[in-house]
Amino acid sequence: MADLVHASRQRQALNDLLDRHHRLIQALLRPRELIKGTLYKLRTRCGKAGCHCARSEEARHVSTVITWSEEGKTRLRSISPADSLRVQRLTLRYRDFRRARASLVRIHSEILAALDRLEKALRLPPPPPRRLRRNREKKQ
Repeated sequence: MADLVHASRQRQALNDLLDRHHRLIQALLRPRELIKGTLYKLRTRCGKAGCHCARSEEARHVSTVITWSEEGKTRLRSISPADSLRVQRLTLRYRDFRRARASLVRIHSEILAALDRLEKALRLPPPPPRRLRRNREKKQ
């Protein structure tokens, strides 16, 4: 009886995991566009002796850039002020997508562990061996 209660709990745990799995899949299917990378403000000096950036440590030229990794190399590209909000939103979507994907991997391992526990609770021992002596006695 205890094994049946344990099996019932494992079924409920599996149903809960499948609900979480379904919600994550729905979240992963929602975005239509993503951009891999990180958007940030880059502050640099241009190197011209007469420029304002050469006069002060605090004065710098500011540009918005996106950086990402491609084929083992870090890439960097300037983003226009008009595009920066859109690109920022798309890079945040990418990070959310990757987090949801990582959660999905964890849930898959939890589902497999719950299935193993359910199998253990449901599994019966093998049948006992047949008694051959009785059969011999009956034949004689």
